[in-house]
Amino acid sequence: MASSSTSSNKSPAGPERKFYRLADAWLAEGYARFPENASALGLSKFDSSLSVNDAETHAAQNDSTTRTLAAVEALPEAEFTGDAYLDRRGFLAMLRTQQFYDDRHERWRTNPQQHVDGATHAIFDLVVRHARSLRRVLPAIESRLEKLPAYLAAGARCVRRPVPLWTGLAAASAKGGVEFFTGLESELAAVSARPERTSRLLAAAKRALVDYAAAIRRKPPGARDGYAVGREGFEFLMRERLGFDQSLPEIRANGFALIERFNGELREEARRLGAKNPAAALAQAAAAWTPDRPLIDLYREVTTKIRERLGGLDLVTLPVGESLDVLPVPAFLRHQFPTAAYNQPPAYSRRQVGIFWVNDLSLTESDPARKLAEVRQHFGIELTAAHEAYPGHHLQFAIQNQHPSKLRRLFAHSIFYEGWTLWCEKLCVEHGLVRQPLARLQQLHDALWRAWRIVIDCGLHDGSLTYDGACRMLMDGVGFTRARAQGDVNWYTSSPTVPMSYLLGRLEVERLHAHFCGLEGWPLRRFNDWMLSHGALPWRWILDARMRGESAPVSRVTAK
Repeated sequence: MASSSTSSNKSPAGPERKFYRLADAWLAEGYARFPENASALGLSKFDSSLSVNDAETHAAQNDSTTRTLAAVEALPEAEFTGDAYLDRRGFLAMLRTQQFYDDRHERWRTNPQQHVDGATHAIFDLVVRHARSLRRVLPAIESRLEKLPAYLAAGARCVRRPVPLWTGLAAASAKGGVEFFTGLESELAAVSARPERTSRLLAAAKRALVDYAAAIRRKPPGARDGYAVGREGFEFLMRERLGFDQSLPEIRANGFALIERFNGELREEARRLGAKNPAAALAQAAAAWTPDRPLIDLYREVTTKIRERLGGLDLVTLPVGESLDVLPVPAFLRHQFPTAAYNQPPAYSRRQVGIFWVNDLSLTESDPARKLAEVRQHFGIELTAAHEAYPGHHLQFAIQNQHPSKLRRLFAHSIFYEGWTLWCEKLCVEHGLVRQPLARLQQLHDALWRAWRIVIDCGLHDGSLTYDGACRMLMDGVGFTRARAQGDVNWYTSSPTVPMSYLLGRLEVERLHAHFCGLEGWPLRRFNDWMLSHGALPWRWILDARMRGESAPVSRVTAK
């Protein structure tokens, strides 16, 4: 098991030393209270444990966060430069954001999804990470299953005045959890020395999920729009999550301008292709796509080819030791995954292996027309592979998890990692890594979708936009079905500023690229390596650290 000490190999002095001691202590307390979170980071000694999940546990964690935040804020910022500055800034954001949700908004009381998702993910995470060796992890799974009913009962007691939308989503998640455990039973029974006991534990876990859903439905509901954090809260999160100091109205105005821009670029690209309607052109191309081999083989081939092409271009350095498995989603997990997904290696795991999951639901169909319709849901797999694998999420996390500062491996600011993937999609189209004929049209359509996210994100959380109004924007503006729009908006309600971060992150990268490559003359490879060397932090903080005297080298990776 890897050490979870946060500092790098150098010996910090003065305020830096005190800072890293504070960070180590706070993390250790959190791991003890919420061991499933530590397990997900690759700290395997916590694999069998599950948190108590009662109000006292959440209150104790909030007290620890408040004390640690005050102590870190008392350390003079001027004493921190380079990596230490970024570690401190990222850790402050982690503390402030947790305090915002746990203290000011008490999401552990108002969002019943938190408890049902925590329960199912505690098992799901172990199963996904060890899908090919369930026998080895079965004792940890059974240990958590045994504790799960108490975890859910404590969580139900925590819930007060839940947001009605989240109550419905939590009940649906509980139903999905029951289906997950049902599908898991035969898989676990096959590797269990005592299958009857395994089945009893799963049955008890399923009853606990049903009881939890019933308990939260009986709770007096909170406000219908209780998910909204308000303008002040939203602008706070923009500062701590995105590194932005603009007001909400300014960001919303930028969103509308971007919608207009990408609509114009879509029309221009459609005209170039001889199509009148961009969305219709994409739908027609998808309807005509008929692969001549199994999807898993196609994904593996495309991923390998893009990686090979990437190695032949001077765009980014591939690190030594990175490894990616392209795997079919196991049958018992099919309904838990989208068409394709990526699981990053745990931050502290010895083996840094990413998993690119392919969910081929055509295998569940016998009717040829329905089978082909499921296959065509994967149209555009080159851009998907670029986003999820190379040079997207997998490459970024493979480099981040090699950072000497183990604290840096924990930071997960979406403006960085989602901005990076949209930048990668753009690079892949421009440099021929992705060669499908409508790649640029699809990329522009996806950018338009992300531009609408900016406007919707702002409106949902300052109260100017209703849930139904947000869904209608995606239906009218992007062409989504109502079901797909609802799926997107459900997520937006619980993750303010994250939906907008995708396109805003790409624009941040383009701004930095114009400066460093355009004005300072950096080669593109040097620029991309420099960005990836920092870990997932807001780009503006990274630039600030450079201005203060960056200690990080231009690239932390070694050519392969």
